Amino acid sequence: MYQINYQEMGKRIHEKRKTLGLTQDKLSEKVNISPSYYGQIERGDAKCSLVVIVNLATELGLNLDTLIRGIDEQNADTALLEILESVPQNDQKMFVTICDNVANTFR
Repeated sequence: MYQINYQEMGKRIHEKRKTLGLTQDKLSEKVNISPSYYGQIERGDAKCSLVVIVNLATELGLNLDTLIRGIDEQNADTALLEILESVPQNDQKMFVTICDNVANTFR
């Protein structure tokens, strides 16, 4: 079962907010949360609801994989390999087949 690393997610939020030139107050206003709660999220001190996560992703222009797990174009292959390695060995061939079938829908 995947556990969200709120500290890492907070770092990604902080970095993207800074890149966009937003203050904590402005971003907290955009996602309709208090500035103090936003600060806790950015530090990784607070767990936030799915609604808050989706609103943050939307305002920051990030997809959920990037925001929550840190998966982007540069590390997607590594992330996929980590997922494959987490699958029991006797199911890995089936997993690869499923991934290939999904990939074929995008080709």
